[in-house]
Amino acid sequence: MKIFFVIRYIIVFIFCSAISACGGGGASATPAAVTPPVAKFLFPELRILVLGQSISSNCNESVYGPVNNVLQIGKNGAIKAAADPFEWADCARGSMWMPLGRNLIEAGIAQKVIFMPIGVAGSKVGDWQAGGAAFGKLDDAIALIQANGLNFDFAFWHQGSSDYGIDQKVYSEKLNSVLNYVNGKVKISRWLIAIHSRCSGLYDKNVEAAQLALAAASNLHRYPGANNNLLGDEYRFDGCHLNKIGQEKMASMWVDSINYAVKQ
Repeated sequence: MKIFFVIRYIIVFIFCSAISACGGGGASATPAAVTPPVAKFLFPELRILVLGQSISSNCNESVYGPVNNVLQIGKNGAIKAAADPFEWADCARGSMWMPLGRNLIEAGIAQKVIFMPIGVAGSKVGDWQAGGAAFGKLDDAIALIQANGLNFDFAFWHQGSSDYGIDQKVYSEKLNSVLNYVNGKVKISRWLIAIHSRCSGLYDKNVEAAQLALAAASNLHRYPGANNNLLGDEYRFDGCHLNKIGQEKMASMWVDSINYAVKQ
């Protein structure tokens, strides 16, 4: 009798196992775990070098705190969290770069954004040439870049209003000289040339024309940057430097410029 119960138990066990394997008995199989897709960014890490004058160098109104994955290259070459003011900045106020970094990440363009803004307040284009007032800062930055083996996906040029009254050809020649000098020292994939010749009620059409022409040289990997001249006084807190809505607007325009350049 004992043997009979054992045999019956074995038969029942085999039968139930067969039903379960075939999906019978109304029981549903446990679904396999599904790994969510990893977000695909155009740039896993986007590096941006910035040359220019005060608007590029933390002289704007609104100060921004840290943003996840928005970083800077510090004065010692270390990559660290960014916040206003940036370490290389001349002024101690706000930038366009914190909202730009945030926007690039939120748009899925970059997973991580690293800035190195080395602008010099009030600088003229000639100040960035050898012997000029901004040249020492430029060469210090280049030495640090080379020592750390860094390269950049973009370099921004955001300067112009300090050269009010300059001849268009002279501005073009000087800026072309600066861009070529930096290219000879640092690996840069693309340049974005901002349009900036308006400040405190003054506007220089010759500087603007020179910048537009240089920004059209796609054969040299140069493309149009954000157009600061389009912003009226409602975007500025002192007739020149940007207020918060101006900083946000410029950040948005830089995103558009980056999108345009990478599609060329």
